[in-house]
Amino acid sequence: MGSKFSLSNLNADRVVSIIAIVVGVGSLAVVVLQTQIMREQQRASVLPYLMLAVQSSINDSRTYLTVRNAGIGPALLGDVRVRYKGKDFVGDPYDFFVQQRPEVIKTVPMGVDKLIPGRLVPAGEWIMTMGADGEKHNQLLAELLRLFVIAEVPNSWLLGAGVTGPPSERAVVIVTYSSVYGERWHLRSDSFVPVAGPAPGVR
Repeated sequence: MGSKFSLSNLNADRVVSIIAIVVGVGSLAVVVLQTQIMREQQRASVLPYLMLAVQSSINDSRTYLTVRNAGIGPALLGDVRVRYKGKDFVGDPYDFFVQQRPEVIKTVPMGVDKLIPGRLVPAGEWIMTMGADGEKHNQLLAELLRLFVIAEVPNSWLLGAGVTGPPSERAVVIVTYSSVYGERWHLRSDSFVPVAGPAPGVR
């Protein structure tokens, strides 16, 4: 009887141990899952979302090429470049504009706020990268539309500026940026939405 009782106790101890291990593993899995969910929520709570557009108003007599952070977290600017005719010009769109349209700079007084790597764009903030106020703003609008592809520009604006060629003949602004957690996206001026990851060719 004694040996049978001891064997029963041994089996019971094994069952209890196995149950304890299963419970422990299950608890660990729950903790890991909860941690992952919390991290995803934290990242989502600081998600930046950059948008590039041309703002132009006849009533206010102003035209600006703008970058807006429509997300809920700050955006840290990384690589900034302009792709034109198969080549990449690393740098701010204004510097590229000066290279391509030096005669415009001489005749149109412009305001400039450059896109510099390392610059932080808070949620809800705008950068008026370059633009003009006053009677010359229409001239600048036409030059911007002839040089750059901007996805959000209405077709009526393009027709008014005399832009008839395919978009491939114009330049594309490309901005790579990151969240505070280091997640990266890139924005192209010829697209409405950012794409996950850095721009091709950017480390």
